[in-house]
Amino acid sequence: MDVSIVLVSYNTKDLTRNCLKSLYEKTSGVNYNVWVIDNASHDGSAQMIKEEFPQVNLIESSDNIGFGRANNVVINKVQSKYVFLLNTDTILLNNAVKILYDLMELPENVNVGACGGQLHNRDMTLQGSVGEFDTLDKLCRKTLGIKIKNELSYSVHGEPDYIIGADLMLRKSALANCGGFDERFFMYGEEAELCLRLRKNGYGLRFTPESKILHYGGASSYSENTQIQVEKMLLSNTLLFFEIAYGKKCANKARLLYIIYYLKYLPLRFFSIKAFQRLKMALEVCV
Repeated sequence: MDVSIVLVSYNTKDLTRNCLKSLYEKTSGVNYNVWVIDNASHDGSAQMIKEEFPQVNLIESSDNIGFGRANNVVINKVQSKYVFLLNTDTILLNNAVKILYDLMELPENVNVGACGGQLHNRDMTLQGSVGEFDTLDKLCRKTLGIKIKNELSYSVHGEPDYIIGADLMLRKSALANCGGFDERFFMYGEEAELCLRLRKNGYGLRFTPESKILHYGGASSYSENTQIQVEKMLLSNTLLFFEIAYGKKCANKARLLYIIYYLKYLPLRFFSIKAFQRLKMALEVCV
């Protein structure tokens, strides 16, 4: 098997249906299978997959075990050369899987551990598809109100710090050497940590704008959580990334900078309820 395509489903029945339809309609020229792990959805997602996509390998989890851990379940099962992680709130716009597969198969990319394509917003504008690692320097500038220049381009080939997990193709042999997702990340930030680990172990990353995927974004997280709850999860995982990448002392400094940032944020938002909620959130999150 060339590629195992993995979707983690949580209460996104209609989106999952559309994603699977686009997968089967757009993917050709590559030997692939599709896996869906359903994180105890209560919207009929699993039943829909059984009835409408019997060819899908469906795993039904008894609990919502999160994004990284769910992907690890499938990664540990499959024997394919590559695994392609795809969010359920995506639509393939072209033969994206084959394009990414061909990129990984190039002789010069034998040491590339992961690659990703171009994500698009609903209006077909470009969506951030790669990222730069968080650093204390960037966080200091953010706290001081200094604009951070983004050096990344989302429309050219290149090697980013990390690839957004909404469409992430991984070399299985690289995962065998480096391990899968760190399961301390429930959702958000796990792809950055995995890409950091791949890079530390000598693997490269690649981005190509030729692979095109529509990404709605936030379908699972915002279906069951408030905006503040999602932001708290993001902040908690950002601090966890700081601790893993730079050490606990650095993570504590990052937490302090976030508290200062949200203190400065209060008067700018005229001491609104949401501004106080964000400060409370920063005070509650621990390293």
